[in-house]
Amino acid sequence: MSIFVVGGGEHLLAFVTQASGEKGQLPVVMVPLAWTPVGVAVGEAWQRVLVDEGNVGGWVDQTFVPEDERAFVSPLGELELLRRIGWKDAVPERLSEELILNLGDLPEDVAEALESPMVAITRCAVCRRSCVQHDFVWQERQLCAWDWHRALFGRRGPWRTEPYNRMQFSGTPRAGYIVPALAEEAGAETLMLLGRIDPELAYDVVTTLMQRLGDGSYITVSTDNGWVLLRERA
Repeated sequence: MSIFVVGGGEHLLAFVTQASGEKGQLPVVMVPLAWTPVGVAVGEAWQRVLVDEGNVGGWVDQTFVPEDERAFVSPLGELELLRRIGWKDAVPERLSEELILNLGDLPEDVAEALESPMVAITRCAVCRRSCVQHDFVWQERQLCAWDWHRALFGRRGPWRTEPYNRMQFSGTPRAGYIVPALAEEAGAETLMLLGRIDPELAYDVVTTLMQRLGDGSYITVSTDNGWVLLRERA
């Protein structure tokens, strides 16, 4: 099984598994992408479009435009060679580096992402950037990592000056992960990282630390890997 990637960009990667189609219409598979602070994520909701065989290059140029800083396109000369030998293969259930005939045409970070599990991808409610679904949700809105950090750690974020009670701690904001650089940029400093320990123990540790530190504004965030305690910069 093999594929040929014709191009990609901020939101999509496009590939084919055959060089010719019926009635001159070439099936192109569109794979959603999301560029996150921790790398590129490959989406699971693939779509298929039909492209005129005689205008594949024009379609690629119109789809992955120079204004897109993430855009890349592959030389299509190899696709013509594949057409001459009648290349045709099945669409794989997932992508990997060994499937790609023209792996060298892909940016390194995109190629590396193909080895990771596929995820559900959606759009940020603020900036419309592609992002991984459920990683960053605030006030019932799906956000990208950048807008979530700005919303949570900005001046209007849910800062606390008093230690949590147990019910409040169980309802702390949640995220897939915290990016310390983005938190700092928004106005927060990371005080403590806790692994995925028992929630009761996490509550005791966070409460004790807030009491010992005294005056200040704090936020605790639950992540996929544990808890993070942050303090608002003066």
